Amino acid sequence: MAVPEGYDPVIAFKLCPPGGIVFQLGIYIFDIINDVAQIGTFVYHGDFWFAAFMVVFIGLSFLRTSTTMSSASQLKRFDPLGEAQLCLARQVPTLAWQEMLMCERVIEAPGTGLIGPYGASLLALTPLQAASALYGLISSAKAMAEGRLDQEASVGRGSMQSYSLRAVRPVKAAMLTVWYFAAFAGELAAFAVVSATLHPLVTLPGYALGAMANGAAEWSGGEDYLWMTAFSCMMVAVAMAGAQTRSFTKYKTEEGPGLLPALFILCRLCAWAALCCLDLPQGLLALGSLQRPMGFPVLQAKFLEPAAACGEALACFTSQVWLRAETKTNSTTRSFGVEAGFHACSWPATDELSTPSAIFNSCLLFLAVVLVPIHMCVVCAMLLLNPLYACGTDNVDLKEEVKAKQVEIDEFARQNKEMNGEYTELCMLSDCYSNSDSE
Repeated sequence: MAVPEGYDPVIAFKLCPPGGIVFQLGIYIFDIINDVAQIGTFVYHGDFWFAAFMVVFIGLSFLRTSTTMSSASQLKRFDPLGEAQLCLARQVPTLAWQEMLMCERVIEAPGTGLIGPYGASLLALTPLQAASALYGLISSAKAMAEGRLDQEASVGRGSMQSYSLRAVRPVKAAMLTVWYFAAFAGELAAFAVVSATLHPLVTLPGYALGAMANGAAEWSGGEDYLWMTAFSCMMVAVAMAGAQTRSFTKYKTEEGPGLLPALFILCRLCAWAALCCLDLPQGLLALGSLQRPMGFPVLQAKFLEPAAACGEALACFTSQVWLRAETKTNSTTRSFGVEAGFHACSWPATDELSTPSAIFNSCLLFLAVVLVPIHMCVVCAMLLLNPLYACGTDNVDLKEEVKAKQVEIDEFARQNKEMNGEYTELCMLSDCYSNSDSE
């Protein structure tokens, strides 16, 4: 059977998103290793609460992954490598493979993406620890963006299969993924900056109110508003981006408008920025960590001064590189290493932060300051230009097109499986032979 029009079949190796199946599996395993490294960082610095929270989210994700993957897989066990081979035989991702990635995108990525960067911003990091924390933020934002695309592609079939949406709207699906990648990266960085400047008890209620906004929008649509509120509290990515703020189709006809959740996104981000400008030398309350100094002086010491130091160091390195290029071009000297080397520049550091910590905190501030305003502008544009996003109207034609494409892709997978033989039967036979040999 010919490949369905617009569909990109599963192959073993490919670097372009979403990547080959082997590349996806490698990134999945590397993300787990990086999460363990971040836990080790917190344990090394004695921050056991951060390490415990990371362990909870990783453990919940693994438990959910192992149970759902075992029940959905034809192999009837948790076997990512075997599932990848099934995907290659079908040239279409299996349901179990999608469930494995879904658990990472909705459980592990938001939890570790919030805790890891915030905790790391308070520590004296080594270069490797800073790189691990920054990679954790980026990988979490990427996974959350892919999970958001899965949500957009869900049209009531029970499973979220974004590849059918990519097949019918490739450019728009790519633009949506880029938007939410930038949005979640900016959101995670902003949470770390604001929580370090103030306190997590100031930022976390914003997500609880976002969940209530989702519930209120669902109530205006008709029903299930309590379930939506509880679901948004458990799945923080839904509270971040809104449940009804969909760009392509509505999941169900009675779903409420996205106006209220979208407006609350703007209000929450503006409130965070305003609160960071306060000066609270005595904190919020005379209770535990709530009485620590908060506000603009903390923002200046932890983020603004390191960012300024990084800017000066970058400008110095850039000028020296430019001077080296001009010197070699003009051939005016053969002793550049002595006359115009990098010895005039120094790595960024402040009184409170080491060089790796200063660079890491500067990256957090840069992501928050650059990406959050872009995200807010896109949300405003969507409210003005996309009736589905703001008012809850539905695109029935696109929904039917996605469903039809999914049927076509499912038939393509079934025929490929028949042509390539049942891999699961071969696995079962090999297991039987190995068991008989051992006996």
